[in-house]
Amino acid sequence: MEKDLNHFSFDEKQATKLMRKAKLWSTLKMIGITVIVTPIVFVLLWYGFRSWSLNQAQQTMKEIVMFNEISAPNVHISHQTYDNNWFGGTIKTKTFKWIGNVPYVWESVERKYTLFGRSSRIYGSFGAIPLDLPAESNQFNRYNADTGDREMIFYHPEISYDAYKDIISDLNQVDDTTLVELGLSFDKAYHFDEIKSLVPSDVQFVWWWVDAYTDDYLVYMKQGKQVIPADSMLIYGFHSEQFEITGGIDTFITNVEQLRESSKSFKWAADEIHKSLVGDNQSIEQSDVKIIGAVVTGTSKQLEVLQGQSFIKASTFGVISDKKSVPN
Repeated sequence: MEKDLNHFSFDEKQATKLMRKAKLWSTLKMIGITVIVTPIVFVLLWYGFRSWSLNQAQQTMKEIVMFNEISAPNVHISHQTYDNNWFGGTIKTKTFKWIGNVPYVWESVERKYTLFGRSSRIYGSFGAIPLDLPAESNQFNRYNADTGDREMIFYHPEISYDAYKDIISDLNQVDDTTLVELGLSFDKAYHFDEIKSLVPSDVQFVWWWVDAYTDDYLVYMKQGKQVIPADSMLIYGFHSEQFEITGGIDTFITNVEQLRESSKSFKWAADEIHKSLVGDNQSIEQSDVKIIGAVVTGTSKQLEVLQGQSFIKASTFGVISDKKSVPN
């Protein structure tokens, strides 16, 4: 009996050795699993974040296009590129204008975007010098930082300004064949069909300024008698119907509603536009959209027909293709 018990006696040293061996194998096993699994996890994370970032880049680019179509006077997008990382990235949008029938390279705009669908513009600098108007008028010429061209300035018809710019009278100082862009401000708000019946048929109207300001914001603008530059964050309108898919009043309404529904970056602006235009049925109809200004392009000779038009309250230069022709 004692001999049998000795056969099954507990050898402490041997047990310790076995435990160490088991622990070593367990550690090696965990290391092996970690070595195999970790790269797979990193690859899946990289692919997941990259796909998410790419999806947000594409969605943001669509929103930039829609917002440009309702907020950039005579500015069109030529193409977009993006540089994405795990947490978002940067989208560069290159733009151009139509001056007459000639494309004119305009600014490049960069926006940062996040994985959560928000984007913000990376602003450059701009220069400003006083107009030849009284200093107290609080009006300034603005120049595009990328091209050096003038930015148009608009005057809201419900604001009484100390002075108005009438650049149409200076067109005779520009060579007849020089292509010109003019920003026009009307004397009052017009229905679209009404203003189209008033404008000269041989003048190319390329963009229409919509009175999309809430009552509260209009009160704010009246207090400072603020003019609205073309590069403002708060100027809205639509391209002429000659620009096919991107132009027309129906496209303007559609873009506003889509941005309200799906955009995080431009939702506030779209909500403000909707609030200012919406009718009694809580939707925007063509009849709710009033026009208070426009952008026209053509040769200086072609645009001289605008002189003396009673519906034009003010006018300012935008792009002049031959910068040496700019009147003093």
